[in-house]
Amino acid sequence: MERDHISRSPLSTGPILSCQQLTKGFASGRQATTVLENIHLDVAPGDFVTILGQSGGGKSTLLQLLGGFIAPTQGQVLFHGVPLKGITPKIGMVFQENTLYPWLTVEQNIGFGFKVRGKKRRQYQHQVSDVLEHVGLAQSRTLYPHQLSGGMKQRVSIARSIAVQPDVLLLDEPFSALDIQLRRRLQGFLSTIWQDTATTMVLVTHNVEEAILLGQKLLVIGDKPGRIIETVDIAAAQFRDRYDPQFLALQRHLETVIETDAQTQTSLHRPFVEPPQVLDPT
Repeated sequence: MERDHISRSPLSTGPILSCQQLTKGFASGRQATTVLENIHLDVAPGDFVTILGQSGGGKSTLLQLLGGFIAPTQGQVLFHGVPLKGITPKIGMVFQENTLYPWLTVEQNIGFGFKVRGKKRRQYQHQVSDVLEHVGLAQSRTLYPHQLSGGMKQRVSIARSIAVQPDVLLLDEPFSALDIQLRRRLQGFLSTIWQDTATTMVLVTHNVEEAILLGQKLLVIGDKPGRIIETVDIAAAQFRDRYDPQFLALQRHLETVIETDAQTQTSLHRPFVEPPQVLDPT
């Protein structure tokens, strides 16, 4: 399972996915809420970018903007340097919830992307078999989603997205519902897929350890409204060892950054209450 048309080489020109001055607000009646504000982001071909922040901080909204699922209020998303006007098969998405089709087998779910593109089964069967072998699901190809564990379902979801060879794969907290042991196994699985396929990946998570382990570049999103408050480039090998002192130091630092921002934003948005008047008893 290889890719030849995407390279992590520095010869690659320009970001594959970028946004400038990206802002997203939602209106409810007469009230408007700004969820994301003035986001700048460049993702190079073959990068693995992790976006870290608290739950409800706008991370998933940013991923939907990058995938063309929703339109920004201000700014724009560029894909290969061209404004993104909607969803494209070249950008895949893996959601937190199970999105497998319950009436299809594992093999049929993985091949579904080819089918909707009008390809005949004989045209894509070899690719599906290749992906099944690569992700360790060859023995489960005839099973249905209800027969799979939570971890297997997410492996099938990732395999389905990778099979059609997207230029970019977006992942919205894909492991958050899993227990810690299974989560760690799938983190390793995803890292291997990334290394083997050179697919550009952007993953959002509220788990600091996960963001450091998987990302080459880590962005911290502040809360209310969401904005980038810190960027960390992660290249050294010690950041792939969760027990290394430098890994632990970075983990503590990022936890402090997120907590401090949350406290600051809470203070800024706390409504002013006038102190009670004290009557002069005289």
